[in-house]
Parts: sequence; C-alpha cells; structure tokens
Amino acid sequence: MADRELRRMHRAELIEIIYALKQSEDQLKAQNAALTAQLQDRQLRLESAGSIAQAALELNNVFAAAQAAADDYLHSVQASVADTNATAANTLSQARSEAKRILEQAQADADSLKAQAQQECDAMTAAAQKRTQTEADCKAMVERAEQEVQQRWQAFDHKANELLDQYRSTDGLPSEET
Repeated sequence: MADRELRRMHRAELIEIIYALKQSEDQLKAQNAALTAQLQDRQLRLESAGSIAQAALELNNVFAAAQAAADDYLHSVQASVADTNATAANTLSQARSEAKRILEQAQADADSLKAQAQQECDAMTAAAQKRTQTEADCKAMVERAEQEVQQRWQAFDHKANELLDQYRSTDGLPSEET
C-alpha cells in the first residue's frame, strides 16, 4: 500500500488494518507454533525411523503447510487492502459531496447577507437624505417665522407709535421727552 494512501486514511481505518494484521499475525504465530510442534514431533519420528527418504517426505508436508499458511496470509492481506481502498474511496466521495454542499450553503448565506446589507444601506441612505431635507426645510421655516415675527413686531411697534403719537396729539398730553 502506498504511503500516500496510508496518510490519507483516518485513524479508525488504520486501526482496523492494524487490528486485522495483528489478528493475522497471532493466527500465523499459532500456526507456526503448531507447525513447530509438528516439526519437532516429526523430527522425533525421523530420528526414530532413521530413514532419509521418510524424513524428506515429512519435510515436504511441513513446507507445503507453511506455503499454504503463507498463501492464506497473503490473501487475507490483499482482501484487507481491497476493503480499505473501497472504504477510503467511499469516505473520500462522501467528504467531497459534503464539502460541496457546505460550500454551496455558505455561498447562499453570503449572498443573502450581502443583499440584506445592501437593502439596509439603501434604507439608511434614504433616511439620511430625508433627514437632511427635513433639517433644511425646518431651517427655512424657522427663518421665515423669525422674519414674520420681526415684521409683525415692526408693524406693531409702528402702529403703537402711531397710536401714542395720535393720543398725545389729541389730548394734548406732554410728549414722552418730558
């Protein structure tokens, strides 16, 4: 298995591979112990038989059993690698589709926030323009009111002076200066 594939696997997948390999190793150790016991048993038989031909036949059986065990181990490792590769491909596919979905959702949210911010900005700009116009209108109204008050005061003052002048002239009252 390539180092790149191992690096991309999740911890759980790696632990599963290690666990499977450990089980296989334990099984092979047990088989090895059994075969070693058989070998010792056969060696005892060989020694007791004393025949080289019979020893060769018994060794052939040991080598055949060892070869079968090695073949079983190789097949189990290849099956484990195939399962791991399939799981990794499936996980990668799911991760890519989830990432795509998240990205699309984020883009939609960003577009929505952008539109909302633009609407709020437009509303604030319109409100600021209305406020500026209202302030200008108020200022103009205050100026007109002050002018009108000043004109009315002058008119009142003029009429009051006329009335006083008339009153002084008709009654013969002393003028204001005395």
